[in-house]
Amino acid sequence: MIPALILGSLVVIICIAAGQTLQRFGVPALLMFLILGLLAGNIGPWGPINFEDYHIAEMVCSVALVFIIFYGGFGTNWKTAKPVLAESVLFSTVGVLITAGAVTLFAHFAFGLSWAEGFLIGSVVSCIDAASIFSILRSKKLSLRYNTASVLEIEGGCNDLPAYMLTIVAIIILEGQNVDSVFLNVALQLLFGLLVGVLIALAVVWVLKRVGSKLPEGMGLLLVLAVAALSYAISTYLGGNGYLSCYLCGIILGNSAIPKKTNIVLLFDSIDWLAQIMIFFLMGLMATPERLPAMILPALALTAFLLCVGRPAAVFAIFPWFKPDGVRNNWAKGLFISWAGIRGAASIVFVFMALAAGVVLTIDLFSLIFMVALYSILLQGSLFVWAAKKLNMIDNEGNYLLSFNDFSEQSPQAFFRIRVEEGDNWAHRAIRDIALASTLLIVLIKRGDQSLPPRGSTVIEPGDIMVVSGESYRDDTSTEITQLEIETDNPWANHQIRDLALPHNVLIVGIMRDGRAVIPKGNTTILPNDTLSLFTGQ
Repeated sequence: MIPALILGSLVVIICIAAGQTLQRFGVPALLMFLILGLLAGNIGPWGPINFEDYHIAEMVCSVALVFIIFYGGFGTNWKTAKPVLAESVLFSTVGVLITAGAVTLFAHFAFGLSWAEGFLIGSVVSCIDAASIFSILRSKKLSLRYNTASVLEIEGGCNDLPAYMLTIVAIIILEGQNVDSVFLNVALQLLFGLLVGVLIALAVVWVLKRVGSKLPEGMGLLLVLAVAALSYAISTYLGGNGYLSCYLCGIILGNSAIPKKTNIVLLFDSIDWLAQIMIFFLMGLMATPERLPAMILPALALTAFLLCVGRPAAVFAIFPWFKPDGVRNNWAKGLFISWAGIRGAASIVFVFMALAAGVVLTIDLFSLIFMVALYSILLQGSLFVWAAKKLNMIDNEGNYLLSFNDFSEQSPQAFFRIRVEEGDNWAHRAIRDIALASTLLIVLIKRGDQSLPPRGSTVIEPGDIMVVSGESYRDDTSTEITQLEIETDNPWANHQIRDLALPHNVLIVGIMRDGRAVIPKGNTTILPNDTLSLFTGQ
């Protein structure tokens, strides 16, 4: 017991330390978790750790995946994701089917496998790993153009579900069971998964809004943690898709005004990392080095096929239907989304599911997927930023946190962007002569391509962009500021603010338009699809 506890603690500490070191060189931390597991399984400090129980591995990794998927939903900012919802859902459903089908053909003709075995391999690698992608985005503070981060976020959160169902179907076929009821089973899984996830989430939101602020600090965190597990467990028990339930539950909770959300985010951020460490370390632990060399070339061929054919086929079969940014921008965006299809945690869990089911294969599935995950993380993960730069997908003026639902609550400090125009009170005046509140600070001045440090003698010129910091407004129990999405038939649409018959206690304090903030003025015209921030006084 004690040696195992010491070993487990050391593994987590070493993974974190080594992962942070590797990230400085552009190598994803998940790669280190995989390598440490491989080392511990063969040359551990107490000798090799012989662990080959696929049933336990499947159980542990399935539970870890529940929290990864829940946190993926919880961290999804619905307002930034909504404009790209259609294409993201198509990527995560039709795209998964196309990828699985393409890999099935490749595995059958390139490896000489049966159609059923090829279908299993295609199902296992048909989903991308959102956790890997967003750990890179956050660690590199990378903001992507054209809502690409939101596309990947929604796809990564949703595509585990179709891939999971395809894997189950492949296992049923390989076991020789009757597949006549497969489609009915899939429909029931979707139905129960949807109902359970939504109902549990709405019930918990109702409870938290009424008693959440009165709960002790740790109780609210434990409640949401238990809800994540409960949504999966009840759905699975009733025959539904537990992963769908916990993802929907996470989205609803994450986009609701529940008390102490900041602390919940911090808790799940840690749990998410621990879950990833467990999955990748466990896969490395169960790998057998003597069997890996035989899969080096097949895995390399499969990775190359996924990167050059399978993933691009899935992306560009769907992508041409969505052209909000012009054809040229879409090509760059499509190529980058193709490159960003990193394989990781979910594929590993699905391998454990297949092996725990006892299916008999003519290929070493575990070693094959191990090497594919290794190649994918090493190649696509390490060159993620490079690909974004080459395709001109980096938004240097964007906020990399805007696509995450927790960005506004990570810190009590907020930053504001103010453009100074000719005639403004600040124009042609030195900073020392500007009367700023004591809680505000000018932290940066952007003048053309220059970034100027603000000093008392610095004169502000028209056209300057000033970055001002201050304390953000946070009140868990407040309902004073609400948001309203303007539909096409809204009577406010296409009218100037000065012409609106607003109630005396309502003021428009902000406008989000196409992902950017617009300062509301009397002559500002409200457009369809704008999101208004409304202040409601007494």
